Amino acid sequence: MITVSRRYRMVVALDASEYSEIVLEHALDQAVRHDATDLHFIAVVAHEREVDGAGRHLARQLVEGFETIRDASGDRRARLHVRVGDPVEEVVRLAGELDADLLVIGRFGTHRRHSSTAIVDAAPCPTLVVGLTEHVVEATPQCEACVAVRAATDGERWFCDAHTGDARLHSVALLPWTSGLSHGRMW
Repeated sequence: MITVSRRYRMVVALDASEYSEIVLEHALDQAVRHDATDLHFIAVVAHEREVDGAGRHLARQLVEGFETIRDASGDRRARLHVRVGDPVEEVVRLAGELDADLLVIGRFGTHRRHSSTAIVDAAPCPTLVVGLTEHVVEATPQCEACVAVRAATDGERWFCDAHTGDARLHSVALLPWTSGLSHGRMW
């Protein structure tokens, strides 16, 4: 009996935005982690007349991107898909048709503002959403008294008296990491 191993299938949604290069880099990083990868790149356009141009743009983009993994070992195959329609529907449909193992999309781009959220909600497989690398998260400075309480109690308490209320977390249980956890027991 001949056994055929299943290739790792990835769907990568790219558009014509400046962010698609970042999405491609992340997708190729995931692809080189597997010995045999089928990469399916999809661009979705609004009108039939845009198909040829989108296909040429996608092919140019991929040739440049593949140059970065040229020396990486492994068996990779790439297919280009240009579809007409709603980006969310077409990306999700392709991932389902291929029984994809991973879907890679951008958080930003030329499509509707909330496309990435809609794709994640409808995706038939795990989805990697790529954001901007230089995006700065403005965090609220931590209360020094809360930080001191966490350190002094080894995480049993998270907040100082000023920030403890009925709606706040009062205690955290530290679970031991033992082989018992994988056999249905906790301790």
